[in-house]
Amino acid sequence: MKLLFKCVLLAGCLSTPLVRAQDLHPRHNRSGLPLTVTVFSESISLPTISKMQKGGVGIKIGTELYYRNRPGSQVFQAVSLGYYHHPRVQNGLFLNSELGYRKYFGGLYADATIGGGAMLLQPMAPSYVRNETGGYQKASSHQIKFMPSLGLGAGYRFRNNTAIFTHYEVFGEMPFSYAVLPHQALHLGARLNFNK
Repeated sequence: MKLLFKCVLLAGCLSTPLVRAQDLHPRHNRSGLPLTVTVFSESISLPTISKMQKGGVGIKIGTELYYRNRPGSQVFQAVSLGYYHHPRVQNGLFLNSELGYRKYFGGLYADATIGGGAMLLQPMAPSYVRNETGGYQKASSHQIKFMPSLGLGAGYRFRNNTAIFTHYEVFGEMPFSYAVLPHQALHLGARLNFNK
């Protein structure tokens, strides 16, 4: 129960800055919130590209809110909902928020993100927890974990502000045996803008 309370408190703290990202005086002919969709390859390992093909697959859908939106750069808050399936290990459903900086070089861009969220995991194999007497008992089939994340990406923005991109992300599963279990994901996606 304490872990659930901490996750809800963390989600509230992460979402509070989103209110400040909204423009109180919208301009005409401005695009609305973008829809971001990615498919990704996931693995449970320390950051290394060589093991990306040995993990699971997933999908992530979200949007971005802009603190600063200039022609050459953006400071943004991304909010996403995602799911991945790692065969013979676990299924994960997550909600996360990331603060990011994006720099444009003509149509090309590079970005970096840092964030956190909550994951609902369903392990494929039963797991056990230590009880008060020092023995072990079967744990719940669903677990809620904290999800810190870091990411780097590159992409191309078209004239209509639609973009295609790739994004490398390292995220954690906490707590895991009193520490963190590292995951990595390689995303391929698109950001679609719709006019208000």
